Amino acid sequence: MPAYFFIVQNEIFAQESKESKPTSLKIAFVDTGYCLQKLKKDKIKIHAVIDFTKSVQLDCLSKDNILKSPRYHGQLVIEEFLSFYDNSKSSSQLYPLVVFDSLGEQKKEYWLKAIEWIKSHHIDVVVAAAGLLTNDTLDVQLSGFWFISSGRVSPLIKNKTGLFPQKLAPLKNMLMIGDYFDGQSILYDQGLLFQEKIDYYFPSGHKEFTGTSRAVAEASAKAVNLCPLENLKDCLKNIRKEYIDKISKKSFFTYQ
Repeated sequence: MPAYFFIVQNEIFAQESKESKPTSLKIAFVDTGYCLQKLKKDKIKIHAVIDFTKSVQLDCLSKDNILKSPRYHGQLVIEEFLSFYDNSKSSSQLYPLVVFDSLGEQKKEYWLKAIEWIKSHHIDVVVAAAGLLTNDTLDVQLSGFWFISSGRVSPLIKNKTGLFPQKLAPLKNMLMIGDYFDGQSILYDQGLLFQEKIDYYFPSGHKEFTGTSRAVAEASAKAVNLCPLENLKDCLKNIRKEYIDKISKKSFFTYQ
């Protein structure tokens, strides 16, 4: 048998081994602020916080209860995500990104910088339990797969308030997550924004951290657990379950 046959075979084997080697999943969180010291999980590397506002000072040694501080909303999102995320399949890298400045305000420039960073660093998954109040049109293309919270009506946010990136939905690389009330019976959350664009719903929660922010943390973790990113939407559609609010008769989908 010719010697070159063995050379070709070895080259093919080396290429297959290289292609089959699992890559580290890159997951970014776009939010307010974080205290990462206590976040430890096998096979997960948590990178230092990147502050696109260049203004935030975090006091992670404070004895104050971060559960009650909007500044650490991002920390709660990551903690909730990790409580559902199955990291046994492959290694992962988490990137905490800040788009809320020292005054707790968002600006278009912060978001645009974060989106560009996400693109340039080839992030696979983005979890955004936040949204920029704006009626401006931001002509951007989102890279990676985005999980975004729908948000709810509040004193500052009305039904017709512009919210970015929520206003971009529907997109092929985005899922919008709403919440429902999971008690003795399942109740649809009538206060949700973008109800006509919400893809899936998860429980609002019963502890200190509740609402669509908690819901999108669980939804993103479970989606990545259940389905490959390359056909995530089709995969979830095949396993989704329908719930019906017996009072409002509203039906909606989840994939718990």
